[in-house]
Amino acid sequence: MLNFRSVIGAVAAVIVLGSTPSYSAMELTAGSSWVNELGSVLTITNVDGNGLMTGSYVTNVGCSAGTPQQMTGFFYPGASGGGAITFSVYFQNCLSVTSWSGQYDSTDGSFQTLWYLTSASPPVWNGIAAGTDLFTPQ
Repeated sequence: MLNFRSVIGAVAAVIVLGSTPSYSAMELTAGSSWVNELGSVLTITNVDGNGLMTGSYVTNVGCSAGTPQQMTGFFYPGASGGGAITFSVYFQNCLSVTSWSGQYDSTDGSFQTLWYLTSASPPVWNGIAAGTDLFTPQ
């Protein structure tokens, strides 16, 4: 289980030590797909005028690997590029919910997120896990 300091440290390390990807920037729009470092894929099928996003998420690891799951979230573009993104996925067969929140980087088309996975069970010491994901255009 990660503590808050290790999560923030990992995010800082990715931001400071990360290299510039060789792909061109991609916008968070309907029809776009994004992949994280574990090979899981986020596909955005709709973004409405208020920033509401819908689509699917296919995890490449753990419970329900390879099975598309419904995604709902929000994206708010920044005034000078970038933006804020958040989305959630309910993994019905796994009895868990995962939520990601992060910042979109319009210069390279990636977004760095913090995530929380919460088990749908009575409260237990390990019922919530946390981590980071870097999503890049697919």
